[in-house]
Amino acid sequence: MTRYLLYLYAESPVHTGAANSLDVVDLPVQREASTGYPVIWGQSLKGALRQAARDAGWGDRVTEIFGSEAGHTGDDNATTPGTMAVGDAQLVAMPVPTLRHTFAWLTSDVALGRLARKYKALHPDEAVPDLPTVGSDRAIGASVAWTGADEVLGPFVVPFSAAASEPLGDWAQKIAADALDWDPVFRPFAAKLREDLVLAGSELVPVLLRECTEQAVRVQLERDTKTVKGGALFYSEYLPAETIMAASLTLSGKGDTKSSRDALAALLGKKLVQVGGDETLGKGLMWARLLPGAAGEAAVTEER
Repeated sequence: MTRYLLYLYAESPVHTGAANSLDVVDLPVQREASTGYPVIWGQSLKGALRQAARDAGWGDRVTEIFGSEAGHTGDDNATTPGTMAVGDAQLVAMPVPTLRHTFAWLTSDVALGRLARKYKALHPDEAVPDLPTVGSDRAIGASVAWTGADEVLGPFVVPFSAAASEPLGDWAQKIAADALDWDPVFRPFAAKLREDLVLAGSELVPVLLRECTEQAVRVQLERDTKTVKGGALFYSEYLPAETIMAASLTLSGKGDTKSSRDALAALLGKKLVQVGGDETLGKGLMWARLLPGAAGEAAVTEER
């Protein structure tokens, strides 16, 4: 068995459709019921990765790794289970508007705690940075740029701690190194993340994660008259560009071969993949960065 940590970094606004509308938003993004945090459910992410593998010419390996598609069975009228488990892509940090440095990446103790668990599953013997804490109505910054004053975060004016948080600075360094610092074009953003990662308290984060997504007003036109179909507008919600998410993947059983691991690394190592909807509008593009853990003792190592 081989475990992976998949970072996803939004190149464009990302819409992963939810089942129900939210207030005036007709097409909201997927959110967790318990926290209200944006999420890309594992089933949605798996479908996106399956399509990416199909586009990359994987052939029969698509079914082997991802399993049968819904409604499709083999010659014996049975479905084929996949050999890769795909977890939910959970939020790591989302950009929020500020008066300092244009925007900051917002994270929370919950988001970093979940990321720490993913790292622990990936490398059980390696230590991760300590988890920072903050008051429920306050915030802390990863650098001295965010110390000792009230700062604007989205719709709030938030009091910041008088000192930079060393644990948060360690997390900013780790996330920047693992998710972004692999190509020169990302290095300015990696440097900004090290400077402008902020952690807000539990009273602020859920509201910020709703207020600071992007909402687009859209219409559907009649083909012939070019008038608004049905006479109504509708609203779509998007995660903003520069949002960072992370998911756990596990490759196991007969699919855990060197050739499959190499194919997965080539597909998701440092590539742009289509994850969200509205593809023809240029939405849903995310950079994938795949971090492998150590292969388990029972992993199959022979070539296909």
